[in-house]
Amino acid sequence: MKKKMLAAVLAGTMVMSLGTNLCWADGEKTKVTMTVWNGDWGDQLDRTMESFNSKHDDIELDITMQSGDYSDFLGTAAATNDWPDIYILTPWTQVQDFAEAGRLQDLSGMDFTEKVYPSALEAATYDGKIYGYPANVEYLGVFYNKQMFKDAGIEEVPKTRDEFEAACEKLEESGVTPIASTFKDSWTLKHMFSVMMSNVVQDDMEGFLDQLNSGEGTFNVDGIDDVFATADVIKAHCGSNMMDCDSTSGYNALANSEAAMLISGEFSQNVVARMDNPPEIGYFALPVSNDAERNKAAVDVGIVYGVSTQTEHMDACKEVIDFLSDASLSDGYIAIVTEKPGSAPASQDFTVSYDSASTNDYLEYANSGNVIPWVYQQYVNGFDVISGDIFQGYMADAADKDEVISELDAAYLEYLDQ
Repeated sequence: MKKKMLAAVLAGTMVMSLGTNLCWADGEKTKVTMTVWNGDWGDQLDRTMESFNSKHDDIELDITMQSGDYSDFLGTAAATNDWPDIYILTPWTQVQDFAEAGRLQDLSGMDFTEKVYPSALEAATYDGKIYGYPANVEYLGVFYNKQMFKDAGIEEVPKTRDEFEAACEKLEESGVTPIASTFKDSWTLKHMFSVMMSNVVQDDMEGFLDQLNSGEGTFNVDGIDDVFATADVIKAHCGSNMMDCDSTSGYNALANSEAAMLISGEFSQNVVARMDNPPEIGYFALPVSNDAERNKAAVDVGIVYGVSTQTEHMDACKEVIDFLSDASLSDGYIAIVTEKPGSAPASQDFTVSYDSASTNDYLEYANSGNVIPWVYQQYVNGFDVISGDIFQGYMADAADKDEVISELDAAYLEYLDQ
């Protein structure tokens, strides 16, 4: 199974020049190259590079943002065996595949392993060893308007599904739309379905995935009724036109106090932060179960920095990783990439540089270890996308529970064969 997934990841064909000597000495200065995928974090990476280089007379860090498809970049690097010294990967399956293929250095003894949350380290672990620095995490759940909760007489955030439904009813009685919909975009339902499935299979997520990957598993597991019961509560309290609302309209509804709650990730909060007088937004775990102890924050790693086994300057690469994972630096990587509301938090305890109730609420979950990973990041490659499409049918009342489960099972088998 892992060999099939590795083949899919490494099948890129884009022609590009990686250079024949990616790490070299210039006098006594060692150059360490790092490649990352394209995104809107170019300025943050430039500042990270400048900060590192200003602190190191003997090492020059050169960060390149890959402009094309990142899978193509990985495929070309694998085909030529010509890698940058450090590069980023997605957690879990991709890290495991690259470690199994002998492309990543074992970083198990490094200092960051004592700083990073144990749950985050798992996302960069293969065969008991740690093969990357899981730098940032993201969290999914319920973001809520504290004033609207107070006005509706809701004194505590709901900790069970029944309490969640009761809160929705109180909000409606006060004349408020309880939940902002984003369900025109199926990717938002990929996230929501994953949060609910993670809750259900948290006691043996590995066993659940092993069964699926063997071709003998099913989504019709014990507790699956909690998934659909939670979806029913959400459907009943999103307003009459919920399938017409995309992520942008949902984010704006929370930011403009047009709805009291939004089921999303921390990335949605940069919209709230841009308001002239933003409402105070808190965060709590989506209460899928009526057992409050099972309702944990859905938190997982977004970025893993790996060091290539082809590097000729392992000591210099370790210094880069040490710098990236140093939360004490006011001008370090962690400070730079977490400086704004909506930023993905560090994978370890860190000082939040802005006032955010939702981030503080998240940190209470994280620092107490009351978190669960996203099961969708461990599915067979590609299935995560179709899972959102399939669950969209249930939210739109186009398919019932049994039909959705059958579609999920059949689609998973198809992706196993690809």
